[in-house]
Amino acid sequence: MLDWLRKLTKPDSAQEETAHREFLLKAVLVSFIGLLGVYVFIDWAIMFSLRGSLVFGNFLWLVLLPLLLFNYWLTRPGYVTLSSYLFLGLITIGTLLSMFASGSKDVSVLLFAVGAWLAGRLIGLRWAVLIVALDVLAFSALAWAETAGLRPTPVTNTRLIDVVALGLILAALVVVEWLLQSERGWWLRRDHKHTVAPGTASQAPEKAGQAFVEQEAWRRELALARKIQTSLLPRSNPTLAEFDIKGRSMPAEEVGGDFYSYLPLNDGRLGLAIGDVSGKGVASALYMAVASGIVEAQATISPDSATLVHRVNDLLYGRVHETGLNMALIYAIFDLSRRQLQVCNAGLIAPLLYRGDAFSYLECYGLPVGAVSGEVYQEQQVQLQSGDIVLLMTDGIVEAMNAHRELFGFPGLESALQNCGKSDAQGILDGVFHSVFEFMGDMPPQDDMTLVVVRLGDRSLSC
Repeated sequence: MLDWLRKLTKPDSAQEETAHREFLLKAVLVSFIGLLGVYVFIDWAIMFSLRGSLVFGNFLWLVLLPLLLFNYWLTRPGYVTLSSYLFLGLITIGTLLSMFASGSKDVSVLLFAVGAWLAGRLIGLRWAVLIVALDVLAFSALAWAETAGLRPTPVTNTRLIDVVALGLILAALVVVEWLLQSERGWWLRRDHKHTVAPGTASQAPEKAGQAFVEQEAWRRELALARKIQTSLLPRSNPTLAEFDIKGRSMPAEEVGGDFYSYLPLNDGRLGLAIGDVSGKGVASALYMAVASGIVEAQATISPDSATLVHRVNDLLYGRVHETGLNMALIYAIFDLSRRQLQVCNAGLIAPLLYRGDAFSYLECYGLPVGAVSGEVYQEQQVQLQSGDIVLLMTDGIVEAMNAHRELFGFPGLESALQNCGKSDAQGILDGVFHSVFEFMGDMPPQDDMTLVVVRLGDRSLSC
C-alpha cells in the first residue's frame, strides 16, 4: 500500500504514453470546469426563479468546481496518475450524490459513462471494469432505496430497466475502450517497427564500430598492464651450485594478483617471496605491484622471515584495510651454506616438502597481511637434505577445478610430484602445470596460479 502511494505521488516520466494521458486529462478537465461553471450558475438562476430555492445537488457541484481546479493544477508538475485517480473519484462521488438528491438519471448515466471511459484511457482497462461494476451496484442500491422510501423523492423515478440500461451502456463502453486500446497498440507497434527499427539499424554499424574501437583500446591497456606486471616478476631464475630453483606465475585473467620474487641476501642467503592478493583483475594487480615493492624493500633490513612478514603487514594494513583486500604471503629464506630453510606463512598454502617418497607440509600459519594491524607471526626452520624438493605455491594450484566441479587438490598435487619427482626443478614445474591443466580440461582457470620449485642437489634427468 505504501509503495502504491509513493508511486502515486511521484511525477510521471515524460514518455509518449504519459504525454498522451496528460493531454487527454487536461482537455477533459478544462471542458468539465467550463461546462460545470456554466451549468451551476445558469441552473442556479433557473431553479431559483422557478422554485425560489436551490436543491442539494447544485451546492455539491459548486464544491466540486474548486476541486477540479486543484486537480488541473496537479497536472502542471506532472502528477498525471494522481490527478487521474482524483478526477475519477470526484466524478463518481459527485454523480452518486447528485443522483441521490435529484434522481437526474440522464446526467448521471452520462457522467458514469465518462468516468468508465476515462478510467480506461487514464489508468487502465482494469479500472474501467471496476468503475463499471461499482457504478452498477451503486445505481442499483439507489434504485432500491428509492422504492423503499429511504431517499428523498427524486425528480424522476428509477426503474429496473434503467439499471439494466446503465449496465449495458457501461459494458459496451468498456468493450469499445478495449478495442480502442488494442487498435492504438497495433498502430504504435507498427510505427515503432517502421520508424524506430530502421533508425536503430542504421545506427547499428556506427555503434558497433565505436564499441570495437573502445574494446580494442581496452585490450591495448590490458596488454600494457600485463607487460608491466610481467616485468615485476623475475626475468630469470637464480643459478646456484646446489639449489635448483624454477618459478612460474599464470594469471587467470589478463592481469592478476599473484607474484613471486627472488631476493639475494647477505651471508650467502636467498630470500623467496610468494604473494597472492585477494581477488583478480586490475585492482589486485595494482596492490600486487605495491606489495611486491614493499617486500623487496624490507628484505634487506629484516633479520628473519617472521620480522619481514610482520613489517609488511603493518605497512600494508594502512593501504588495504579500507578496501577489504588483503594479501596471503609466504616468505622463505634459504641458507645456502648451511642447507637450512626458514619460512613464515601468512595465509597461503603450506609449503610442501617431498623427501624420498614421503610428503610433509611445513605447518606454519598466520593471518594474511593487511588483515589485522599488529599481527605477530611465527616461523619454522627445516634442515634440508640432498634430493629434497620444496614446493611453494598459491592456492590456485590446488583449487583448480574441472567440469565436474572437482578440485585438483592436494592428492592431485602429490601425484603430479611423484610422477616427476626424479626430474630437475624445471621438469617438476612443467609436470605439475601439465597435470593441473590436464585435470581442468576445457575449464578456464578460476584463480591465478603461482608455483616455485626448489630442489637441493642430486638432480636427475627430466621426466
